[in-house]
Amino acid sequence: MGPVGPSGNQRIRSFDEAKRALNQIYERHRVDLYCGCAFVPEQGRGLRVDLVGCGYTVARDATRAGRIEWEHAVAASSFGRTFTEWTAGDERCVDGKGKRFKGRRCAGKSAEFARMEGDLHNLFPVVGEVNAIRSDLPMGVLDPPDRAPAHRKPTSDVFTFGACKSTIDRGVFLPRPEVRGDLARAALYMDGAYPSRRILDDAHRALFDRWSADDPPDDWERERNRAILARQGNGNPFIGAGAPE
Repeated sequence: MGPVGPSGNQRIRSFDEAKRALNQIYERHRVDLYCGCAFVPEQGRGLRVDLVGCGYTVARDATRAGRIEWEHAVAASSFGRTFTEWTAGDERCVDGKGKRFKGRRCAGKSAEFARMEGDLHNLFPVVGEVNAIRSDLPMGVLDPPDRAPAHRKPTSDVFTFGACKSTIDRGVFLPRPEVRGDLARAALYMDGAYPSRRILDDAHRALFDRWSADDPPDDWERERNRAILARQGNGNPFIGAGAPE
């Protein structure tokens, strides 16, 4: 099954399985993480965002702004590129026409990548447009040149979303202060649960330690941690109170 650390995801086998589990976990807390927008399920349309209610202003994609997507706090590409299946392909990665492929689709052939991609501790409901524009941008500070993906070009772009306090500024994603601890603890967890992937550099680890201290876990984060423990078999030790009471 792959060298997953003892504190990593033990049960969820795919991103699709993770999304089904999260839909159930968030039935009691239908609020997106990045902007604090409420969302509701609509028949045939998935999870729809109340943009007016949260004062959200569309930046460029109204369609994705109106729906909830499940976001990886640590971008899937950030750890995905540590897999040879992603960077070089694999003999199993051949389409119906005999053409080889690589990238995320091929990485999914790895049981370890699939469990990392589906790790519930790293996934949050967010406004789809913010997810799209953030893409795999680093949080808080720029990646050092030796860790930044080759496809990511320097940018001076700045994105704001109305009353949403999360922003994107010159290649860095800055989540709203109220949830920086949540995201920090997810990243610290991923770094500790999958040590061979070396997810965090020293600058991000120091930043996330500070964010975690400044924004400690609230009742919902602890409840979410307990629910994930029950579904995937492990809690996030950076949150605490992971065991059912």
